[in-house]
Amino acid sequence: MKNKLIEVLSIQSSSYEQFRVFAYIIRELKRMGIPYYTYNGCIYATKGDGVYPCVVSHMDTVHDMCEDLTVIEIDGNLTGFNRVLMEQTGIGGDDKVGVFITLQCLEKFDNIKAVFFRDEEVGCQGSYDADISFFDDCGFVLQCDRRGYGDFVTNASGTKLSSDEFQSSVASIIDNYGYKFTTGMMTDVMALKESGITCSMANMSCGYYNPHSAQEYVNVLEVQLCMDMVFDIISDCGGESYHFKYEPKPSYKSYTTYKLDEPKPTLKWDDYSDWYSWDDKELWDKKPIDDSLCDDCGHTTKALTFLSEFNAWVCDVCYENYKNDLLS
Repeated sequence: MKNKLIEVLSIQSSSYEQFRVFAYIIRELKRMGIPYYTYNGCIYATKGDGVYPCVVSHMDTVHDMCEDLTVIEIDGNLTGFNRVLMEQTGIGGDDKVGVFITLQCLEKFDNIKAVFFRDEEVGCQGSYDADISFFDDCGFVLQCDRRGYGDFVTNASGTKLSSDEFQSSVASIIDNYGYKFTTGMMTDVMALKESGITCSMANMSCGYYNPHSAQEYVNVLEVQLCMDMVFDIISDCGGESYHFKYEPKPSYKSYTTYKLDEPKPTLKWDDYSDWYSWDDKELWDKKPIDDSLCDDCGHTTKALTFLSEFNAWVCDVCYENYKNDLLS
């Protein structure tokens, strides 16, 4: 478990620069033989049939891409270290811990759905533009995207996420792991609920600390406990439908915050006409870490294609591997 967690945490994926984790997730889904499709830059996976439990996470982090991200372990905690600058750097536990747990759920269960959203950190852009019909046959939706340990969020920034029936069904499970019902902040399940999805949802603490800072770290034991709790909820409640319709209040989704003062280029996920132009590189203040290497396989090549939506350079082989996914 720990080695796979480290593998996921080692992938850098800043907002608008998520190709590396996007490609990693697709490779994992193909390895597991799980059908998937992409929509507006997000990945939707379905395994089995019936009423589905669903787990979601987001692919981006707030941390800038850096010259090196090496995961190191100290007393059961994982943190990031930049060996080039010889300093601690953000490890992206928010929300690569969620990505890890989502993939583990897909590996474990025969009947499950999952979504990996883009650009949560800059206003839940992927989840506000979600394929809503994907959730029609979901019994409930879980997300692991909260710092610390012990919070089971059923109300996000005033948006109620779940029914009393769902909370009653999971109460003894979360109590067994030392979790309690609480309120929390904006994340993808809040965006989904505000978009009209009518099943119960929750967000939960998953063992990362000091998010959005260079001092971020991940506690391995707490990740394991959170994952086990998610497994128990799916095992006990999967196959059941927990209907809950939220009566929407005025939404502020149009107000997007950015982590940098400099304006970002306008991104249009439904306009692919200029994805593959070398001139697109000039749109970005930050150059790729090494624009002589493919951002997926790492091989040196003279023929690289620039994917402006991901701020990533890929070789011809990797472009062919993911071309259909990118154009979905």
